[in-house]
Amino acid sequence: MLVARYAPTLLTQTIGQPAMRREVDVMGLTVCLALLGALIAGSDHEPHSKFDLIVIVWVTTVGLVLTHAFALMLAVWLVKDPTYTIKPALLLGFQLAMASLIALTATVVALLASSDYDRLGARMSAAVFLGLLVGIELRAHGSSPARSLAWGLISMAAAVGLATAKWVVGS
Repeated sequence: MLVARYAPTLLTQTIGQPAMRREVDVMGLTVCLALLGALIAGSDHEPHSKFDLIVIVWVTTVGLVLTHAFALMLAVWLVKDPTYTIKPALLLGFQLAMASLIALTATVVALLASSDYDRLGARMSAAVFLGLLVGIELRAHGSSPARSLAWGLISMAAAVGLATAKWVVGS
């Protein structure tokens, strides 16, 4: 009920404010890259529990957003800027939504994959999300469909390459 009532207003505020949208995108890209980095640590081929993997996914993604939000609130308090119109609490909500979507996707992939491929699957989901975010935002800002797709695929391929290389190396 609350979501149905306020979601259109919140979406309009985000879509209508390039600075807000950029901040949310930066968080999405950062979360994808941080999740890739966190899941590269350790060995894919040693026994591990899915629970531990899911904890790594959620602590990395949501923890990064909360850390960033705390730093942002301190910076806003320390450096007064009347041109800064983004409400930190609203930004936090959108960034948490972005990070939660990434974490949820990685969690579902990890749960569905066998133990041999769950870490790889979680990394791949972060890589795919990164590429999708790049492609969608380029298209939203006027790039041609071909250019948006190309840059999205290039971004995704680079991240997938990193995710796969770790699995091949194994340690």
